[in-house]
Amino acid sequence: MKAVCIAAALLALPAHAQTPAAEAPQIGQVSKDSVWVPTPERMIRCMLQLADATKDDLVIDLGSGDGRIRIHAAKHFGARAIEVELEGNLVDLATEAAGVSSQVRFLQQDLFEADLSEATVVALYISPGVMTRLKPKLLALKPGTRVVSHHFTLEEREPDETIRLENRTGYLWVVPTDAKGARTVRLPGDEFMVRFEQVRPELRSTGERSGRAFQVIAPKRRGTEVSFTAIDPDGSARHYRGWPNIGGVRRAWAGAARLAGLAPLRTAVRGPG
Repeated sequence: MKAVCIAAALLALPAHAQTPAAEAPQIGQVSKDSVWVPTPERMIRCMLQLADATKDDLVIDLGSGDGRIRIHAAKHFGARAIEVELEGNLVDLATEAAGVSSQVRFLQQDLFEADLSEATVVALYISPGVMTRLKPKLLALKPGTRVVSHHFTLEEREPDETIRLENRTGYLWVVPTDAKGARTVRLPGDEFMVRFEQVRPELRSTGERSGRAFQVIAPKRRGTEVSFTAIDPDGSARHYRGWPNIGGVRRAWAGAARLAGLAPLRTAVRGPG
């Protein structure tokens, strides 16, 4: 399972006057694009586990409220974290509560202006309208970036995983690689080509072996990885996983042999029969 770090903060509502920084934070406090509603501790832990958050992750929480998700990610998962929150009194509250200042940063700014280029996990708990506005930016992040949301979706974009806890729901999307184009797979005694076409949000594919077309089954993208199933000449199924574009290099597909001059990937798994 993968993904999340929900925002301990925001359900969006129409813009209102910002709460003065001098006032004590109150649940339901209205901000520019949202209302502060904290996420329960149990849901935070479940979503961070779903995210497989580790010390190697940089978690950016957009509309982070009191920063509890970022603080939890740092304290319990060892992740670095950045809180992006517009309201000064919430940033002050989060800063006081952090206790892990070397791993957590707090930025007081509009979430639409946040630099997400270094994020490996982006966490949100905001309104459908704000999710819609952020969707192009989120899906343009580097392949493999995990986008996690508490309660709200990316419209028609199907999540890679969903988690439910009591009456709450969390969603995970892993930004996919650009898989379109042709790939050649070479194995001992077999060679074939697979062509991928991206018809968003789907990945479609066709196969060709010795000049004859064959069916490629269940092509799927998840972050930088693409997987599919193909039928061997003897009629048995073999499952493939590969990373077609890493660092600008088109790498070999999984199998017992490598493409000339390129690094091998995971071993293909042969199905029953």
